[in-house]
Amino acid sequence: MYKAMISGGLTVSAADLIPTVDWALHGFHGSVPANLSGLIAGAIVAAIHAGYNAWAARSAAKQVPAAQ
Repeated sequence: MYKAMISGGLTVSAADLIPTVDWALHGFHGSVPANLSGLIAGAIVAAIHAGYNAWAARSAAKQVPAAQ
């Protein structure tokens, strides 16, 4: 049985990353980039999704009978 966790789509482009990277490279001075919260939320969702995939793979591997 195949199970999937749908976390939605996230597209990150250079236009999203450049302001945040510049802000970080300059010592986190100045105003926080508007897209930073979206990048953090996307990273959290991706980490949860990766954790779920690892757990599902381990569970599936335990259920596969050993080859004879």
